Amino acid sequence: MGHILILPTMVGVAEIVDFCDFLSPTPEEQAARDAAVHSVFDVIKYIWPACKVMILESGIKNPQTGLYAFFRVLSQRGIAKKIQVIAKASVPIIKFVEKKSGAAFDISFDVDNGPKAAEFIKEAVLKWPQLRPLCLILKVFLQQRDLNEVYSSGIGSYALLAMIVAMLQKV
Repeated sequence: MGHILILPTMVGVAEIVDFCDFLSPTPEEQAARDAAVHSVFDVIKYIWPACKVMILESGIKNPQTGLYAFFRVLSQRGIAKKIQVIAKASVPIIKFVEKKSGAAFDISFDVDNGPKAAEFIKEAVLKWPQLRPLCLILKVFLQQRDLNEVYSSGIGSYALLAMIVAMLQKV
């Protein structure tokens, strides 16, 4: 017996752009996120006063030590919730949500390629305006299915972005 495949109506470009606008922070939300970043930077500077806060260059030899020190101070100051230390990953990170703003953070220590990756992302978004909406839609899709975290066998943001860029280069 044959099967009939029924496809839902395709979502139009305007709806995708509207959805991305909906996901984008309002000025008030952006101000709260900026305050959250400042609050987290204060914790970092408290632990490592001489460190350069860009993408954490703490100068410590063992990233796991830094992650656990950061975890302790975040806990002591009470600015974070849902704190997870993922020390066994190829790039150890600490994940948490800043309490006041609800902003999610993923912080790694002493990762040399971070600034290069950030520059690549900025350039790619400028080159392909459709990259941001495609990324946002797919990130939400993956998040709804708990497939957005690398440490739990999902796909991370950077890998997703790289796949979309590869596809856009062929179009």
